[in-house]
Amino acid sequence: MITQLLEVSSTDPEDIRRRRLLNILLVGTGSLSFFALIAVTTAYFFGLTSTEDFRQLLPIALVLLGSLIIIFLINRHWSGWWAGSLFILLLITAFVFSDEPRQVVEGRSLFLFTIPILMASVVLRPWASFIAAGVCGAIVAYIDAFVLHNVPGIPTILGLLTVAFVAWLSARSLEKVLFDLRLFNLELEDRVRARTNELQQANEQLILAYEKLQELDRLKSRFLSIVSHELRTPLSAIQGFAEMLQAEVYGPLSQKQRNALQRIIANDERLLNLVNDLLDQARMEAGQLSLTIEPFTLKDLVDDMESTMRVLVESKKLYLKVHVSPAVPATLEGDRKRLHQILVNLINNALKFTQKGGVSVHFYRPDEEHWAIDVADTGPGISQEIQPSIFEPFRQGDSSSTREHTGFGLGLSIVKQLTTLMGGSVNFISEVGFGSTFTVKIPIVPSKNTANQQRAGGIA
Repeated sequence: MITQLLEVSSTDPEDIRRRRLLNILLVGTGSLSFFALIAVTTAYFFGLTSTEDFRQLLPIALVLLGSLIIIFLINRHWSGWWAGSLFILLLITAFVFSDEPRQVVEGRSLFLFTIPILMASVVLRPWASFIAAGVCGAIVAYIDAFVLHNVPGIPTILGLLTVAFVAWLSARSLEKVLFDLRLFNLELEDRVRARTNELQQANEQLILAYEKLQELDRLKSRFLSIVSHELRTPLSAIQGFAEMLQAEVYGPLSQKQRNALQRIIANDERLLNLVNDLLDQARMEAGQLSLTIEPFTLKDLVDDMESTMRVLVESKKLYLKVHVSPAVPATLEGDRKRLHQILVNLINNALKFTQKGGVSVHFYRPDEEHWAIDVADTGPGISQEIQPSIFEPFRQGDSSSTREHTGFGLGLSIVKQLTTLMGGSVNFISEVGFGSTFTVKIPIVPSKNTANQQRAGGIA
């Protein structure tokens, strides 16, 4: 409400500032006049003032209050210059008639003339203080010469002009500071607007780039899924015919033929495993990989793992030690095929980088709600530089074309994603020169949310 009371009809910042300031002065002076009117009326009714004094003061208070209201309306709806001029004249008139002529010229009322001089410099223009001082000086000289019949006091007029000069300097400095501040605000607004536009354009470009990346990621996943699926059929066919040849379905084989066939089967199996990894990665990125939750025995899981890894362990002349803690239940619930994949990927990754010693697998129960697998190797360890990205897909410690160890770098990524789908976690500790230990922790009882998603046929 106060803000609406101070509003004026103008677009010039300086004019708005002066007229709002004048509105504040008018409201303040009007409030004082209103309270003075109430005080005079109250004093009269309680017999604290005479009827003659009341009749003299009441018209003055009413005229003053009415004049302030008229000046306020002029200032708000028409002209700040005319309103300010009338207000200054009203103050000067009030001060002239507020005391005896001698007091106006020589006494306490003379000090009051500095008030309209100062106000003129801020509600009109800085140079208006000289006009106000001239009017006050002329009034003082007139009273001194024609009412009191004295020689006009030059020092008094000079004093009023000095006050006007000080007011002019102060108001001029204030206006300059305000003008510079407005310029600075305009420049700042332009800069903010420009930076906002730049940020908006950059944000739009980032959104477009993000959408393109999402589309590329979808295309990549679809491409991997299609290619992997198309490669599995001929590789499975090669493996099937090779096993038939190995079983001498088409006739006996020489030793050289058996050796060549064994290499064909080994490389075909290796290619098939790589294609399966690509297909699993594409399915997981697309949220289409499903888990089959069913009871299984830990002994069957260990036997399948040892059967799968035996050839690789013996070919590298390393050891594979397995220890099962009695605290782990003999029968567990989960996706045995995917747990076997997790276990084989971890052991295969450990054997790939281990030249001496071997791999130790430990099944245990870290708490009442989980069972865990530790896969520890005696390999070279993982450097600090690549540890943060060890579970990212298609990341390898050595990505050069002449690297010693082959593969797509999907083994650990698939372990991480499968473990997460099962509601578990995977961590590792490694030190260069002292090997690595990967720990997979899986809930003994699959969570309800995971089980519901699995029964629906997939995990998003």
